[in-house]
Amino acid sequence: MKVVLVTDIFGLCESIDCLSNHLTHLDVDLEVIDPYEGMRHSFINEQDAYDAFVKQCGHDKYLSLVSESISVVKPELIIGFSAGASAVWRVSSLDSGDCRQAICFYPTQIRNHLDIKPQIPTKVVFPCTERAFNVENVSKHISTYELVNTEITSFQHGFMNKCSAAYDLAGEAYGLKLIEVHITS
Repeated sequence: MKVVLVTDIFGLCESIDCLSNHLTHLDVDLEVIDPYEGMRHSFINEQDAYDAFVKQCGHDKYLSLVSESISVVKPELIIGFSAGASAVWRVSSLDSGDCRQAICFYPTQIRNHLDIKPQIPTKVVFPCTERAFNVENVSKHISTYELVNTEITSFQHGFMNKCSAAYDLAGEAYGLKLIEVHITS
């Protein structure tokens, strides 16, 4: 199965390396998209990573990178995290060729794109809370869309990334299991 993995604002990091290795063991043909186009960074904290993301890429440019990659790679599954999940949400409404499904882990910018209606089955995994919006309201709104399935977890935003202050081992295990189910089903 061809899979595109779209990173969060930290880009290539230990958590992405671990996830990539995990997916490779599942016989996945994997492409990783990050906002820094392959350049690794050692961010001090999330604010440092966010500042770099805004300066070096931004949400619209990231959307373009994801859209271009999907048109070339033609994945069957797209998985995104945070800013990457927001980009995946936005491309889910486009004609994505061979793509059969998407998973969006904690897409904060989704609040600005509630009019988007995915054309492929899309699973949106929310954290228990977000500073920028009411998770329950957004989840209820988008879950009315035909191809959207939402879930509000008990974890905080960033639970899958060891670089995040909200990293949670149980949350990471939950996310890995969810990804495995989508790959093997």
